[in-house]
Amino acid sequence: RRRSPMMASPVNKDSKRIMHMIEPNTEGAEIGVWAANTSVQFLNRGISKLELIDPYSVEPYKKSKEYPTYEKYLEKYSRILHIENNDEDFQKYYDQMYGQVKATVGQDPRVTIHRMTSTEWFETKPEKLDWIYVDGDHSYHGCLNDLENALKVIKTGGMIMGDDYLWPSAKYGKLGVTDAVDRFCKRYMLLKQQFGQTQFVIKV
Repeated sequence: RRRSPMMASPVNKDSKRIMHMIEPNTEGAEIGVWAANTSVQFLNRGISKLELIDPYSVEPYKKSKEYPTYEKYLEKYSRILHIENNDEDFQKYYDQMYGQVKATVGQDPRVTIHRMTSTEWFETKPEKLDWIYVDGDHSYHGCLNDLENALKVIKTGGMIMGDDYLWPSAKYGKLGVTDAVDRFCKRYMLLKQQFGQTQFVIKV
């Protein structure tokens, strides 16, 4: 969440810090796509396959624990995106973003877009991948769920990567990512590396 991450900027300024880890001709997935700026960086690494997972919907936010309430989520992003504070305008925004992504990176033959939650996607039993980038639901349980599901899909020797680890001065949600990553690594005795301010890489 699982939901699609809406951020104050459409550009993940820190994701470039982990791009050197992405080998050419590998197959990966990105959970939480939004404007697909990070997706473009992955494709520029010469990968052979990219699965993009994002529901582009307000509905997952209504159940997510990332924000204290759904109303807080609407309040925050209505200011950032300059749209009205209601479901209809938010969903219209999501539909437009989905159309934009489909018309751009979606035209690349290496890309498959799954307009669904990460939980729904994992339930399709996807083929094994070399890496997964987790940037979806930033709540503790949402992120931990994505990490544990990713572990079942990653090939031996592959990587689980993600954003928003130790996010500086975060008011909502980002602590959930940090706690989830730390718990996940401890539970499965895995080592993590941090790159830049917020990127993490876990080799499995």
